[in-house]
Amino acid sequence: MTLLAGEFTFMIAVAIYGYYRIAPDSGAIPMQWSLSGSVNWSAPRLVAFAFIPVLALAATLLVASSAIIDPWSLGLVGGILLACQILHIVLVDRWSKAKRG
Repeated sequence: MTLLAGEFTFMIAVAIYGYYRIAPDSGAIPMQWSLSGSVNWSAPRLVAFAFIPVLALAATLLVASSAIIDPWSLGLVGGILLACQILHIVLVDRWSKAKRG
């Protein structure tokens, strides 16, 4: 459980960092890109950066409520979602820098 708490705390920190530092001049943040690199859809800043931590909390509660609770599976779910969040932050940062020129 300590690993999961650490992952979730780090997710919150990454979300706060992203909200305040990544693309501060954009009201809407891309959530999905096509293979050609164009933005398919965007979400408001708060929703975009809070999406994965909220998803991680929901997924953790779902896995924890199953009949067999395995701490490693909880940690794996948290780790995968943390990697997805970091990838999203990197892609948004790259999009923001390309948009500014």
